[in-house]
Amino acid sequence: MEARDQGQDMKLPPLHMVLEKQILALQKQMAKNQAASWQKLKISQEAQQRQAVLVRKLQAKVLQYRNWCQELESRLENIGGPLPERWENADEPRLEQLLIRLDEEHQRSESLVKVNTKLQQHLENADVVNKALQEDMGKLTVDWSQAQDELSRRQSDWQMERKFFKGYLKGEHGRLLSLWREVVTFRRYFLEMKTATDRDLAELKAEHMKMSGSLLTSCLHLSLELQSQEPQGSGSERAHLQLLARIQELEKEINERNQELILLKARGNVEKTELQDRVTELSAVLAQSKKQNEEQEKKISALKDTMDILVCSLFEEVGG
Repeated sequence: MEARDQGQDMKLPPLHMVLEKQILALQKQMAKNQAASWQKLKISQEAQQRQAVLVRKLQAKVLQYRNWCQELESRLENIGGPLPERWENADEPRLEQLLIRLDEEHQRSESLVKVNTKLQQHLENADVVNKALQEDMGKLTVDWSQAQDELSRRQSDWQMERKFFKGYLKGEHGRLLSLWREVVTFRRYFLEMKTATDRDLAELKAEHMKMSGSLLTSCLHLSLELQSQEPQGSGSERAHLQLLARIQELEKEINERNQELILLKARGNVEKTELQDRVTELSAVLAQSKKQNEEQEKKISALKDTMDILVCSLFEEVGG
């Protein structure tokens, strides 16, 4: 039984290790998602900053170029001459290129702003998901702690009950062995008493038969002596009285022996009945103890089945 219990204990899966692995996996996934979101946001912000710097530089160059053009125009107006055609033809393409580039940079800046906005939204969504995962992780941790405490309590109770039943079964086993030894001892004593009683009865019967034969022989001798001594008178009467006294003594002794035989037989019957009652009582106690042991083994088996069901339900709850 202990070997089977140890085998079942070795088959029990490490619940706390499974839960800890699940929590660590969730934490790693959350950290990975958050790091990726922050990395994307950082890259977008850096690109936006670079684009903003470039736009500011282009705007400064355009402004500087416009100021320079205005200054030239004002100088020409002060001089009173028109703007040289070669200057206009030379500066217009450059200005158009700058304006086109400025417009492109504005579009890129707007696209980066949109991308940044989307990344901000993704980051906010990731934060919401992260908070939800943290809440789920907190709930899972609480459930895991409760399940671990419940499992520890059930295992402790089961170990205590197992220890109690083990001690109880050990005590019952010792008591059964003691009762069995006592039954065997009483049976041997009963057989010895029966053998001794039968032997004494046989000896008494043999002695009784011997005394009966001796009495018959004495009576026969007495009758023969009486027949042979009838003419002798007083002498024969005295012998007759002696013979009668001898016969009475023998009858008295026979009666005493018969009484002893009856008493011995009655005492043997009483002792035999007492021994039989004791053997019956011990057999009943032995059967009752065996029945109690079977019931205790059934209780232990039911308790083990309950522990297996509890462990399976805990794993189903954690897996769900």
